[in-house]
Amino acid sequence: MSTKLKCEAYARTTGNPCQAKALTNGRCKNHGGMSTGPKTSAGRQAISQATRKRMTSGARMRVLEGFNRWLEGGGALTLSRLAKAREFKKRLQRLQNQLPNASRTGA
Repeated sequence: MSTKLKCEAYARTTGNPCQAKALTNGRCKNHGGMSTGPKTSAGRQAISQATRKRMTSGARMRVLEGFNRWLEGGGALTLSRLAKAREFKKRLQRLQNQLPNASRTGA
């Protein structure tokens, strides 16, 4: 017996159940499992206000605590690698701008 949950939706034409993996609410992403987000400006504004309200009620501190735990657990190394790569790209771009006639292929 499979331990993976299948979507509880059924096809209208065949009556067969959907074979996709279900999310926590029992449906797959195609049958109501995931939101695609607000589509209208009024919807975006409502989400923005709800997020702002939620973040002022102490959730912001929990988010920051989680981020700090991530940093302490090795996230700082990831950030430093990304920063180093970004600086390398900037340095390379500056060198290429200083030498406009140089070939970029190395030939």
